[in-house]
Amino acid sequence: MNDSELQPGLRPVSYRVPTGRPVVTYVLLAAIIVVFVVETALTELGGLTSTEMLVLLGAKATPLIASGEYWRLFTAMFLHVNLAHIFFNGYALLAIGTELERLFGSPRFVIVYFVSGLFGSLASYAFSYSLSAGASVAIFGLVGALAAFFMLHHERLGAWGRTRLANIAFLIVVNLVLGFTQPGIDNLGHMGGLVSGFGLGWALAPRYALDPIAARVVDQNRPQRYWPAVAAGLLLLVAGTALATVKVRGSAELLLYQGHEAIARQAWQEAADEFEAAIAQDADAVDADAYFHLGLAYNHLGQLGRAADAYEQALARDPNDAASHWNLALTYLDLERTDLSREHFEEYLRLNPGQEDEVRPYLEHLDRQ
Repeated sequence: MNDSELQPGLRPVSYRVPTGRPVVTYVLLAAIIVVFVVETALTELGGLTSTEMLVLLGAKATPLIASGEYWRLFTAMFLHVNLAHIFFNGYALLAIGTELERLFGSPRFVIVYFVSGLFGSLASYAFSYSLSAGASVAIFGLVGALAAFFMLHHERLGAWGRTRLANIAFLIVVNLVLGFTQPGIDNLGHMGGLVSGFGLGWALAPRYALDPIAARVVDQNRPQRYWPAVAAGLLLLVAGTALATVKVRGSAELLLYQGHEAIARQAWQEAADEFEAAIAQDADAVDADAYFHLGLAYNHLGQLGRAADAYEQALARDPNDAASHWNLALTYLDLERTDLSREHFEEYLRLNPGQEDEVRPYLEHLDRQ
């Protein structure tokens, strides 16, 4: 750090910025590696799919969080989808975490990491139904805190401080662009972590002053100064989680999820009720797949006319949905609407020419009608 307030003719004097040892970063890195080993064992030895394993261990699953499993906002930060995922996040944690922990000290580093990570999970929970996991929501929080630190001190840190600030800005832009252009990246979570990390970093960043007696730089940002900001952040986190839960619980997307869950349990009436409620609330949110499963539920309930209507709605949204053509053909056959049944059998065969042996007996049966 350069002392810029000098009398004419005096030479500038540099002082070393006080730093600590990055202990917590290594503990976190070890923790996510251990968890990934457990994930791998459950997937390869436990007979679980990757998705089942992630849900079991606590990935961010919006409907489950809305049902009360708020701990998933925390546990999702320790899970990773594959080896490449944990490698890149582990490298980023090591590179960025050690620098921030040295500058902020371990206690403030822990606050930034976990609180910004929770805000990242909250942003994803509030605005996305996609299953997600990864330490990146918290790592983006560390990036945001570093950006705040160098914005505060870039002038006093000289050319190095200005260069680091420019590098961090470039890193943020590149990663956000990648998040918007590449599939499978939880950019909402990244932005939530980044913004909250910047705010926390601004509040918790060291405030340097020169101790003229000891001739060294000291940090004047004591807990009594930054704890009100941390408390406000925690209150905002709780309030945001409550508001997000109200939003999710009243959404058509949650009703659709519950409908699919009911289908998996073969609870046909419950499934029909959930899909109907979703349609009544927001018909635009209901896709061909949901109408197909609604038709399936009606079939099992013996409501053939309503099943046919549901399959027709599915095909209105996706005319090439082969499964809906097949089920609709069978439903019209049961309803003795032979012309419509033939039409959908033939359309199914057009979409699946290799299934002629399966379709031909039905067409021959219709020829004899």
